[in-house]
Amino acid sequence: MTESSGYKSVSPAPPQPPKGGSDAQSSPLWGAGGATIAPALHSRNFRLFWLAQIISNTGTALQVVAEGWLIYDLTGSTFWLGMVGFIGLLPVVPISLLGGILIDRLPRRKLIMLTQAGLMAQAAIFAFLSLTGEIRLWHVIVLYFVFGSLLAIDHPARRAFLVDLVSQAELANAVALNATIFNITSLVGFAASGLLIATVGAGGAMLLNAATYLAPICAMALIQVSDIGQDTRRASLGVALSEGLLTLWKQPAILGTISVMAVVGGLAWPVYGMMPAFAEEVMGTNSVGLGLLLAAGALGSVIGTVVVARLGTRQRGRTLTLASLLLPILTIGVALSETMWLAGLLLISVGIVLLVLQSLAITLVQVHIADRVRGRVMSLYSMMHAGSDTMGNMLIGGIAVHLGLPLALSLGGIAALIYALGLRIAMPGIRHLD
Repeated sequence: MTESSGYKSVSPAPPQPPKGGSDAQSSPLWGAGGATIAPALHSRNFRLFWLAQIISNTGTALQVVAEGWLIYDLTGSTFWLGMVGFIGLLPVVPISLLGGILIDRLPRRKLIMLTQAGLMAQAAIFAFLSLTGEIRLWHVIVLYFVFGSLLAIDHPARRAFLVDLVSQAELANAVALNATIFNITSLVGFAASGLLIATVGAGGAMLLNAATYLAPICAMALIQVSDIGQDTRRASLGVALSEGLLTLWKQPAILGTISVMAVVGGLAWPVYGMMPAFAEEVMGTNSVGLGLLLAAGALGSVIGTVVVARLGTRQRGRTLTLASLLLPILTIGVALSETMWLAGLLLISVGIVLLVLQSLAITLVQVHIADRVRGRVMSLYSMMHAGSDTMGNMLIGGIAVHLGLPLALSLGGIAALIYALGLRIAMPGIRHLD
């Protein structure tokens, strides 16, 4: 795929066993129309990967809500809702930088199996402490630290692994389908989390999450790829670390794209991160209402996936820029909502636009980088993604302690809008990316 903007084309994946081949046409997962909508599902390897992540990420959605509910139950503080996430972010920077090198040099399949096993163990310990009533805030902090450390390798590894599962022509579709997983599972997990917390407690929800990690571990064992590293140069640690940064530095429009995702998306994310406090303090609802509000946002994300599919591959940069201007306005609308139905409708809209922004951002990054440095670039992307969401939560949570949550969320939306407008003027090249 040659890019008209002058960036290098995506390097083809290394030789590997067949990726589904002849079984694609007879698969019951799609008909003739489905082959056009989701060509990446032709690959047997990608189908295994995709279906397993649906199960696992549903459990992760349960964990996100259970942790937030538990933290707020233990502390009653919006500050700690943001601070615990920040503590989990601390290992992300050093581990992401080193993890990117590992992702490029080691077999990605085996690396993902190890991180998934570690995440399962973390969730099981969390569940045990919660179910026995021994959970304390410091336990949550330590477990969140472990969780962040593992995700610092797991997330970019899974993103980089896509090129091992599908052909170059199917890569953009695989990226979109991968984003779909998060949104569908968030819809199911968020909707179910409120009921689970009300019936079996946060510990029961966490135990179910631990069990879901068996799906990706088994899928990775069944996937057939060449278990080799992509970067064969074996440069020194300093050179290897700098290559990912230099790749982005030489492509300012791509770097600007990542910054839009980080700043605008990061300042919108507290709408979800602060939702336990928003549901109780502003909406006056319980854990079931919390689940419904989060499910509204997830429903919007599912709709957003369809929107991205309909947009195709043209004018992605222009659409990304428009989404970056609309998202802050919708965030302010949610912050000022006074009824559940209005908040729910606006959260659906936030989910749509946030998905469009994040999906287009990662797709533009994926199609403009070479495979040899993909792990390092994806690690930097994941680091900024996780960091911006966490920093946004911490910032808004801290402001909310003094000014109240609605005003804090509104100020975040205003700051995001100013940044989006400034970047639109300063870097017009983003609008011309495809």
